Amino acid sequence: MPKRKFRRQSDAVYDELRRMLVRTELKPGSLVEEADMMRRLNVGRTPLREALQRLVQDDLIRNVPRRGYFVTDTSASDLFHVFEVRLRLENLSARLAAERGTEAHVRALAELIEEGQTGIDAGNEDLVWNIEIDEQFHLLVAQASGNPYLVRDIARNYALSVRVLYLSHMRLTLVRDEIATYRALHKALQKRDPAAAGAAMTLHLGDSPLQLINNAPSPHRADASPSAAARPGRAKKA
Repeated sequence: MPKRKFRRQSDAVYDELRRMLVRTELKPGSLVEEADMMRRLNVGRTPLREALQRLVQDDLIRNVPRRGYFVTDTSASDLFHVFEVRLRLENLSARLAAERGTEAHVRALAELIEEGQTGIDAGNEDLVWNIEIDEQFHLLVAQASGNPYLVRDIARNYALSVRVLYLSHMRLTLVRDEIATYRALHKALQKRDPAAAGAAMTLHLGDSPLQLINNAPSPHRADASPSAAARPGRAKKA
């Protein structure tokens, strides 16, 4: 009988806080009230502190001595900087995945694409669903690269880019607009073609972040999230 993978309480706290930070439920610059968060998450101080320290490493939280933990600030320029890193990391990730990926990785990616297609056929335009499918896509490719440092850095930069997009109100593409690039990368992994895999990932990441910033709506809009039909891939084309 396979052993269950042990999951620490701080891991669950980390996942929930990361979700709240990425979706800007905790606003940039705000203080993380530890007592309130302990009640809200029904956890003790130790797992909360462990999770906060991990989020400091992710650049989502900063620790100010004698003052506490604060949500990091972000700006439109951060999208450009994060995109530069993501473009290179994820191109490398895709190329390595084509060289090193196993049949299990290829199969898992095929299953995710099928899940995405099922959602498309059902007309699913939910923002959270679109982001979750896309994040799983990027993490599956990173895992197939066989490099744990790539997995860590891609997950970190993905979260940072999505948080900027939540705050910027940019209109982004749906999974249905990107499913072709998912399939192209899957095909490249099947054929063990690093060049094709890198090209598919570059195409998937799409337009320059400068275009995203220039095309963003006014920051004075009342709504606090990107279009419900959005996902963090590239700018939505007219």
